[in-house]
Amino acid sequence: MVLESVLFGLASAIGLGISDVTAAWVARRMGVIRSTVAFQFITVALYSLYLLTGTGIGSISGDNWALLAGLSILVIGFYLAFYKALQIGPVSIVGPILAAHAVVIVLMSVVFLGERLSVWQSVSIAATIGGVILLSVDLRSLRSGQKILGLGIALALFASVAAGVWQYSIGAMSRDLGWFLPLYVSRMFLFSMLVPIAAWRRSWPWQKMTWPLAAAVVVVGVMESGALFAFSRGAEIGLISIVGAASTVYPIFPILGGVYLYKERLARNQLIGLFIVVVGLVGLSVIR
Repeated sequence: MVLESVLFGLASAIGLGISDVTAAWVARRMGVIRSTVAFQFITVALYSLYLLTGTGIGSISGDNWALLAGLSILVIGFYLAFYKALQIGPVSIVGPILAAHAVVIVLMSVVFLGERLSVWQSVSIAATIGGVILLSVDLRSLRSGQKILGLGIALALFASVAAGVWQYSIGAMSRDLGWFLPLYVSRMFLFSMLVPIAAWRRSWPWQKMTWPLAAAVVVVGVMESGALFAFSRGAEIGLISIVGAASTVYPIFPILGGVYLYKERLARNQLIGLFIVVVGLVGLSVIR
C-alpha cells in the first residue's frame, strides 16, 4: 500500500510538473486566452471519455449544480492568472507558490469542517507561509530600487489561493458525488464560459496553432488530467498522507524548467524560501 501511494504521488507530481513547464512555453507563444481554451478542450475531451463508463450526472442536485457553476467563475480567474504568471514568469517561482495552495485547503478544513491541527502541522503551515513570502520577494530588486513584487508573483499568489479554495470545495463535494463528477462538471462549466471570452477577444487557439504547439497542448491536457487522476486514485486505494508527501516534489520540475529552459536566476533569499516551502509542504503532508 505504501509503495502504491508513493508511485501515485510521484506520478501526480511528474504530470503537473511537465504540464506547467510546457504550458509556460505554449502561453508565451499563443497568449493566455488561446492557450487556456486549448488546454481545457483537451481536458474536457479526456474526461468525457471516462463519462462513457457509466458515471451518472443525474445524481447531482440543484444546489450542487449552482455551486459548481459559481466555482467555475473562480476557476476561470485561477487559470487566466496562473497561465499569465507562467507567461511572464519566473516559472521557477510561480510553480512552488502554486504548490502552497495546500495550506489554504488545510485552513479551510479547520474552519468549515472542524478538523484540528497538530502542533507540527501548525508549524508546517507557518513555515510554508514564511517560505512563500521569502520566495515571492527578490531582494536584489529592492537594492536596485525596482518593485520587489512583480506582476507574475502577484498573479501566482492569487492563483494559489484560488486553487486552494477550488480544490477544497471539490473535495468536500466529492464525499457525496465521488471524485469524477465535480471535476468533470466544473470543467464543462469552465470551458463553456471560456468560449464566449475567446469569441469576444477573437482569440481562438487555431489562429496561432502550429504542429509543435498542438503537440504541446495535448501534452498539457493529458499530463494535467493524468496528474489529477493519479492523485485521486492514490488517495482512494492508498494512504493520502503518503500520496501527498510524494506529490510535494512537484516544485522541482518548474524550478528546473525555469532555470535550465528559461535561464532564470533566483536570489539567495528565494532559494532559502524555496527550501522552506518544500519542507513545510512535506511536513504538512506526512505529520498528523
